[in-house]
Amino acid sequence: MSSGRGLNGGVSRCYPFFAEFKECLKTEEIITRDDGKIKWKNECYKTREDYFECLHAKKEWAMVKRVNEEEARQKALAAGR
Repeated sequence: MSSGRGLNGGVSRCYPFFAEFKECLKTEEIITRDDGKIKWKNECYKTREDYFECLHAKKEWAMVKRVNEEEARQKALAAGR
């Protein structure tokens, strides 16, 4: 994926997100607190989240599931009237 090449040649669909995340990491500093927790100094975690959403689409599938459940609920209510 990080090569930037898609299956059929050209740029892969997630490469622009990866490139943005990579550029952000060049300026990123990760701060480790005394209690061992890690904190990002700037906003790279947001670009990382965008990249991972492009790869795995977990939020998109969760939304599709909610929409399908709501449609089924509305059909059941309409059939019960």
